[in-house]
Amino acid sequence: MRKIGKLDECEKAKMESAFNFVCGRVRLLKQIIHIVTWSLVKKSFKWSFAIIGAISTIMGVAGVSLIDLLPKDSGCPFRLFVLVILFVLLAFFAAIVTYHHNKDGVHLVINGMDVDIVVDDLFYTEGVKVIPFNEYFDIKVDDRVISKNSLNGIFIEKYADRNALKQAVEERQPSLLKPFKAGDGRICYPLGTIKDCDGFAMLAFTHMDEVNRAYLRRGQYEECLLNMWDELDRMYAGRRIVLPLLGSGITRFENGKPSEDDLLRCMLCTLRASKHHFKEGVNVVLTKKTAARMRLFEVNGYAEAWNNRIGEKDGL
Repeated sequence: MRKIGKLDECEKAKMESAFNFVCGRVRLLKQIIHIVTWSLVKKSFKWSFAIIGAISTIMGVAGVSLIDLLPKDSGCPFRLFVLVILFVLLAFFAAIVTYHHNKDGVHLVINGMDVDIVVDDLFYTEGVKVIPFNEYFDIKVDDRVISKNSLNGIFIEKYADRNALKQAVEERQPSLLKPFKAGDGRICYPLGTIKDCDGFAMLAFTHMDEVNRAYLRRGQYEECLLNMWDELDRMYAGRRIVLPLLGSGITRFENGKPSEDDLLRCMLCTLRASKHHFKEGVNVVLTKKTAARMRLFEVNGYAEAWNNRIGEKDGL
């Protein structure tokens, strides 16, 4: 009976190992499908054509032809097949290099300033750090109004000075966006309002519904960002601006949540539309998990589209 039990455990372990292997391959396949886009394919093909053209030019100067490297008795179909295989291999290599070159960060120049999308810890990045709050600037972390695991909750519990935080919430700071009294008598701030708290920029980012859920409409997201850039221009005092990918957390969007790529594109687009120039530049800080779900290699395409005035009506 013991031997049978050991055999059952062995078979069970093998089945679990096989299951984990299959699951791993499925996840890899999904990641590859997510990564492969038409823009990446086009960019890879361009690089492949360029490399083959450069090789042909160099060999032409040296008096050698690509055909001379193939067997003399090889026919035209074989030569064509070899060229196609070479082209595909070069395109595949170019796609891998492009993806890996951009997966951990991208550098852009917008409105004449440096804008870096980086994978890092927001709280250990030097500069004015933008922390999203709700429209009332609530500071009670109770997993109802504010989650302990949210960026907002982590900031309040680990990094904020309680006295300075309360003072920042209670005092009226200069702003072109005017607060108003809500139906329950509480002070409500327009989305995009910034409050300065010991070098942190507290951002009124979301509405709150009747059951304390943070939500936002897509149109309000863009308006909030435009207001935010104006507010940051008022208080940044020559320091670098550091932001998370706003909206990528637990914020609920009506009519469906945009992808992380769409959120980043909207942040960059509104920054460009604001015409503001922050002297020390802007950092958009991503977590490793968020960056893994994104196509950062496409970000440079936004700048190219803007320079060529392509796709502006599509939110580029």
